[in-house]
Amino acid sequence: MQINLPEHVNFIINTLQAAGFEAYIVGGCVRDIIRGVTPKDWDITTSATPLEAKATFLRTIDTGIKHGTITVLLDGQPYEVTTYRIDGEYLDNRRPQTVEFTTNIEEDLSRRDFTMNAVAYNPATGFVDPFGGREDISRKLIRCVGDPMHRFGEDALRMLRVIRFAAVTGFDICKDILTAISMLKATLQNISPERIREEFGKLITSQNPGMVMLLDETGLLPFVLHDRKYEGDIARVTSWLKICPPQEAMRLALFLYHEKDCENLLQAMRYDNKTAKEAALYMRLFHEKLPENRYEIKKILRFVPQELFENFLMLKEIVSPNSDMAHIRDEVQDIVNKAECFTLKNLAINGMDLKTLGIEQGEDIGKALEWLLDEVMQEPALNQKETLFERLTNKN
Repeated sequence: MQINLPEHVNFIINTLQAAGFEAYIVGGCVRDIIRGVTPKDWDITTSATPLEAKATFLRTIDTGIKHGTITVLLDGQPYEVTTYRIDGEYLDNRRPQTVEFTTNIEEDLSRRDFTMNAVAYNPATGFVDPFGGREDISRKLIRCVGDPMHRFGEDALRMLRVIRFAAVTGFDICKDILTAISMLKATLQNISPERIREEFGKLITSQNPGMVMLLDETGLLPFVLHDRKYEGDIARVTSWLKICPPQEAMRLALFLYHEKDCENLLQAMRYDNKTAKEAALYMRLFHEKLPENRYEIKKILRFVPQELFENFLMLKEIVSPNSDMAHIRDEVQDIVNKAECFTLKNLAINGMDLKTLGIEQGEDIGKALEWLLDEVMQEPALNQKETLFERLTNKN
């Protein structure tokens, strides 16, 4: 199998080789190429030490030089180059206490998590695949490099990663891996919430989000939920996730549909504010009455952006298959097309205008504007300055 590498990647490999070192692409990019998927990132490994690699290129960044990684900059693009290494003892279920550099590529590959990630490639010499990674990829099987108990004992996050990889690739997971997870699952509590959330996010937005079922079956789900018991029907929720667009906040809202205190949970899971607020908004709308007329739709659109409200309507149809939100969508689009007012910003009158009527107090101005907006949302034709002046004068 001949692989055509990007120009910059070829340049880095050729430059290191010209300087007397070995260099390969390795890990996920090799796995993806074999699968027929275009890699998003290119990882390069070399026999050169970090200082030797730095001396070989004009522009570099000491990304993680202590652990053997530098970043080479070519035309402003970053490429990570890491020295072959042997990991020392793991004492915290996450990272090795020490790292020893080596000049043997197979020693480097032997420390990696799964066989499909332990394959290296060089255009001149071909593949280095001491653990049968290419065969496992062809069989669509995820196996550990060595004993799963040992691999997960080193880094507990690998237990989540294997399920995420299965979700992303559609591969099967070796039975000895599932056995090891059942025995070591409690060590996941030693992993930071941020790293757990990152893996869970990739899983839930994958093409196989139904793999959250495996989180439940292996006993990992309570650790994802920070020791909470999952309140939903996991099989039912899984069926929802499979037909939901791969947008994280939308799928989160479905996954946490039955949770009573979702905002605190999303915070505990270390979700960013944007994603957490969006998911919480969908979940809040689930528990509110659907709008029955144009006026009620505008009351929602005042505080909920059109795109998010339409996303919610899609979620509502997923959760309640017999519901038809088409009439609400049509009303929303018609309101927008006709530029009907449902926000203070689009009201034909403002606070400065009201001061000309002698309304000076900020609180009174606010109440008057709110009243006028409500009137306009019910009768769009009222949204003209003179008409609103008259309306307010007659009211008072």
